[in-house]
This record gives sequence, C-alpha cells and structure tokens, in this order.
Amino acid sequence: MEKVNDKYLIRLNAFSRSLLLSALSTSKFTTLHKDHPFADIIETHKLIDPDHFMSLFNRLKKAENTEMMEFTLEDEILIYTALDITCKFFLTELSDDMKKISLKLADGFGKDFSEVRNTLIRGAQFVRDGLRETMKDNEAFSDRVELLDLVLKVG
Repeated sequence: MEKVNDKYLIRLNAFSRSLLLSALSTSKFTTLHKDHPFADIIETHKLIDPDHFMSLFNRLKKAENTEMMEFTLEDEILIYTALDITCKFFLTELSDDMKKISLKLADGFGKDFSEVRNTLIRGAQFVRDGLRETMKDNEAFSDRVELLDLVLKVG
C-alpha cells in the first residue's frame, strides 16, 4: 500500500479483489440478520455506513483485477471493519446459516464450504493484521480497531 496525499493506492489482483468483495458481502449478510447480536452491534456503533458501503462495494465490483485503486482513510477503516466482521462471523452460528443457503444455491457446494470458509478466514486475518500494522499510527484507524476489539466479540 502506497500513500499519496490523503489516498492509499493498492494494486488489486484476483485474490485481493475477491477477498474484499467476500468480506463486504459477509458483513452485509451479517447486518441482514437483525436478530443476531453482531447486527445490533454494527448498527448501535454505526460501524458500517450503508451509502459508503455500497459505494465501495460497487467500485470494487467494477474494478479490474490488475487495477490500481485509490482508497480514502474511511475506505480503509470500512475494509478493516469488514475483514474483522468476517473473521469473527465464521466463528458464529451465522456461518451455519450461510452454509445452509449455499447448499440450496449450489449442489455439492457444502463439501467445499469448509475449504472456502478457511481460505476466507486466513486471507481476511492476514490482510486485517497487515492493515492493523500499517495503519497503527493513524488515530482514527486505531480508534476503530479498539472499538471492534471491545464490542465485537465471539462467544
């Protein structure tokens, strides 16, 4: 990640683009389950701004795999938030709900769900931890990390 002025430049590849889209989709899936504590925490603490979320999601969806993308600090905070939600999501019963839906949508996908889930968790943890290290001196980013560590807990 390269910082130019107030923007962060990142060259996307197929894996990073898919990982970010998956993390954002997982976060959206979480918010749709209003009866789950994670959805309540996300809403109560305003962890995801719906307009910003859709804007970032659409930008990533339209981006080419080798494209150099510019991200704002707010984008980086949202990406970190989505990655953190994703890491914790797969440790909850919501993961089971997602698996059931996946089984209905694609025959035989259930066998591969564990592999997809594990790859997504490892990728999300790796990028989340890298962002945490890279952005540790940014107060707004560090505040979000502390908030997520405080309020979004599994178990």
